[in-house]
Amino acid sequence: MPPSILKYVDIARLVGAGLKCPLCNGTDYRDSRWHSKAEKLGSADFRPYRCNHCSHRFLARGSAALERNLINATAGVMLCFGIFVVVDFWLESVDEPTSTPVALAATAHSEESTTGAPNRLLTGGVAAHASDDPAARAQKQQEAADNGDAAAMLQIGRDLVAGNNRPKDVGQAAKWVQLAAATGNPDAMLELGRFYRDGVGVAQDSARAYVWLSRAAAARQTDAMLEREALVRTMGEAPLKAAQELSLPTQPVAALIRPK
Repeated sequence: MPPSILKYVDIARLVGAGLKCPLCNGTDYRDSRWHSKAEKLGSADFRPYRCNHCSHRFLARGSAALERNLINATAGVMLCFGIFVVVDFWLESVDEPTSTPVALAATAHSEESTTGAPNRLLTGGVAAHASDDPAARAQKQQEAADNGDAAAMLQIGRDLVAGNNRPKDVGQAAKWVQLAAATGNPDAMLELGRFYRDGVGVAQDSARAYVWLSRAAAARQTDAMLEREALVRTMGEAPLKAAQELSLPTQPVAALIRPK
């Protein structure tokens, strides 16, 4: 018997297709039994049904019920697709960023010209121009690091090692990388593992290098996985065992950082 929901939503009936009672036009029906073998043999391609509305028994094509179900299923799929398209269109309109009015950009350019600043193409306003200044960029980076930005801390550490826009200072570099690694930043943990492995700004320590490379690898830092495997090949059995004990999750972060 078709689902009871067809009593209320029946697209096939609206378009005059599918199985329905010839007496009351009802679409709620059930299978009935053949009255005799002769009736069955004389009704090829037909099946007996009984209407649940008026109890009228009638014969109909065996495929009629399937036809109605297919029509209703197709209509349901089309309705769901239509709803999906409408919702997707609405979400795109909500998420669409609001562009900066051209009038505001023109006003900003005009005000800059009247103050005597050199004319230039605006690619992001004064902020974009300031970012081209190494000193200003370093200052913003320092402010971000002081506010706890792990990525900024890590970059300061790398700049101090290379002497990039800052005086070279491996000791200070190690301190900044340690602070960044303590936040759980995967790239910072990888860099600190390298520092301990190579003795950059800290005493060379294969065990602590193993610990920080392992923590970075656990955070899905793929380079850390490869570098830890290379480190293990250079360690003896006893140092590796000590490193594995030191890398247990119960070890506090402070115990894993050793000054030079």
